[in-house]
Amino acid sequence: CLGAGSLADAVAAIADHVVSRAGSSDCDLAVATDPDAGMLVQLRDALVPGGTCYIEWHRRGDGVDQMEHALRAAGFEDVTCYRPWPAPDALPLYWIPLGAAGASAYVRSRRRLPGGRLRRLVNEVRRRAGDLLRGRPGATICALARRPGASSSDELTPAAWLRQGWPHWGLGPSPDRLSTLLVTGGPRSVSKVVLLAFAEPSPIPVVAVKAPRVEESAAGVRREGEVLAGLSARGLAGVPRLLARRETGGAPLVGETAIVGRPLETLLTRASMGAWSGKVTDWLASLSSPEPPRPPAHWREAIVEPALARFVELFGGVVDRGLLREAEAIIRGLGALPSVPEQRDLGPWNVLVTPAGGIAVLDWESAEVDGLPALDLLYYLAYAAFSADRARDRESRVASFRRSLDATTFTGAIRRDCLARYVGALGLEASQLAPLRALVWLIHAPSDARHAAADAGGTPPAELLSRSLFLGLWEEEVRHLAGG
Repeated sequence: CLGAGSLADAVAAIADHVVSRAGSSDCDLAVATDPDAGMLVQLRDALVPGGTCYIEWHRRGDGVDQMEHALRAAGFEDVTCYRPWPAPDALPLYWIPLGAAGASAYVRSRRRLPGGRLRRLVNEVRRRAGDLLRGRPGATICALARRPGASSSDELTPAAWLRQGWPHWGLGPSPDRLSTLLVTGGPRSVSKVVLLAFAEPSPIPVVAVKAPRVEESAAGVRREGEVLAGLSARGLAGVPRLLARRETGGAPLVGETAIVGRPLETLLTRASMGAWSGKVTDWLASLSSPEPPRPPAHWREAIVEPALARFVELFGGVVDRGLLREAEAIIRGLGALPSVPEQRDLGPWNVLVTPAGGIAVLDWESAEVDGLPALDLLYYLAYAAFSADRARDRESRVASFRRSLDATTFTGAIRRDCLARYVGALGLEASQLAPLRALVWLIHAPSDARHAAADAGGTPPAELLSRSLFLGLWEEEVRHLAGG
C-alpha cells in the first residue's frame, strides 16, 4: 500500500498483512494514490502473477486515456476505470465504469426517483454527482488492473465468471460488451455489496452478483443462495432466479437475475397506501403452495418454540412476564396452516414496482422457504403505516402501529381489508391470524438485539434492549389481542 489516510485504513481493514515496500512479488493487492510512472512499476513488481492493482487519481487535467496508457505502459492488463459516485470520501453509492453507456444510464435513472432514502442522499450530493457523471476535470478516477500471468488462486474474475456462465444460465449469447457496476450504498457495515452486469449499451441490468462486505454478512449471502435455490424451481413471479453460487477467498458470491423496478418506498404515500397494499397482498397470496396445510406439531417444532426460546433468552430480563404468558398461550394455539415462502424483511424498501406494474421483492437472505403465512404481510402493513404516518423514531412508530390496530382509523381500515383479502385468498379462517400476530414480532426482535449488541460492543444493557422497536410492537399487539 503506497496510499495514506482513509485508503490505507481501508486496506488494513481487509488485509492479513500490509507492507509499504515489497521485497519480492508476493502481494495479492497493490494500492496507491496518484502514482507516477516509477511507482506503477513498483506496484506491478510487488504483485504475484494475476494480482490486482487499485489506483485512485485525484489530479486535475489527467484524462482517462492518459491513466489507462500509464497503467498499460507499466505492464498491467485488464485495465478498467471507474468514477465513484458521489465520491470516495462521501461513501459512494455506485462505482460507474467509464465508457459504459448502459451502466451510466442506469445510475441516471436512479437519480430521478422521487422520495426515499436514496433520493435524500442524492439531493445532498447533487452538485458533486453532476460533476462526476459528466466527467468534469478534477473528479476522482479509480482504476483496477492486473499483473499478467495466471493467478495463484486460479480463480476467475467476476467479469470472466459472468462471461463464462452467461450462455449456460439461459441469458442468451454472451454480450459483445459486458460492463459491471458496483453498488455499495448499504446503510450498515454488514450490508452487502452488489455487482450489476449490463449487456452494453442496454441500461437494464441482467445479472446481480451479491457478496458480503464484512465477514459478519457472509452467512446472509450464503443463506440467500440457499433460499433462491429452493425457490427457483417454482418459477415464482417477482422472485429473483438463482444463476450460480461460488466461494472466492472464503467469501460467498451469489449470482441471480437482476430485477428492475422502482422501490415502493419512493411511491408510497398516504393517498396510495391502500392501492399499493392491495397489490402487495395479492402478490403474497400468489406465493401460497397447493400442498395440504402442515399440522400444528410441524410449526411448533420448526418455528414457534425456537422463536419463543430465543426471545426469552434475549429479552427475558426486560419483558413483562404476564404479557409473555399471554403471548405464549395465544401462539401455542397455532393450528394447521399452509406453507409459504417467507421473505422476513418485507418493508417497502425491498419491494419493487416493475415497469409492467407488477410486484417484485429483493433480499432473501433472512427468508424461510417453508414459512408461515401472513407474517410478511403483517410486517409490510406495519411499515406501510409508518410511511403513511411519517413515523421515523421508535415512539412515533409504536404510536402509528397502535392506531393501525384500530380498524376505524385510516391505516387500521387498510390493514383490516388486506388481512381479510389474504385470509380469503388462502382459504383460512380469520381466527387463525391471532397466533400469527403474536408471533411475528418475536421472530424479528432478535435482529434488534444483534444491532444493540453491535452498538454496545458486547452484551447490550437492559435499557438498550427495552428500547427495541420490535419489542414495542409486540407489546402493543399482545395487549390488543388479550383485550379482545
